Amino acid sequence: MTTTSSTRTAAARIISADPTSTALLLAGPTALELWPGVRRVGSVGGLALVETELPREPRTTAATVRALPPRRTPTSFVTRFAFSGPNLPSTTGVLTLAYGSGAVPCTDAHLVLVSDGVPDSGLDAVSLRRQAEQFLANLADAAEQRSRAA
Repeated sequence: MTTTSSTRTAAARIISADPTSTALLLAGPTALELWPGVRRVGSVGGLALVETELPREPRTTAATVRALPPRRTPTSFVTRFAFSGPNLPSTTGVLTLAYGSGAVPCTDAHLVLVSDGVPDSGLDAVSLRRQAEQFLANLADAAEQRSRAA
């Protein structure tokens, strides 16, 4: 019997924008491009088709992504997604955007990825962590720019 080990990646960031406007960014078609190294190329059967860079290899690969729109809970917005492709680990993710404390509206963003098959893929645990952190940085930049423009 073969067992597959999962790799858990977590990242967090405080975003200087309210969770509602930050969640709206994730509902649009450009949300995928907030993930570092990803370029949307199409869609089929409810899945987005993307090209992504492989940090451990000097090439790109195709991937499919299923991203659900943000769901509102009493205290946050939650977005679930999954991606897979050749030479990529099968990955599910949950992004939670919670209301931060303080006088100025802010968002506590928490991203958790669970990946199967990392050792056999073109990604490693360090690369996944860097990508998760960069995604949150890109989301923060977009949300904060939008907040300042409003």
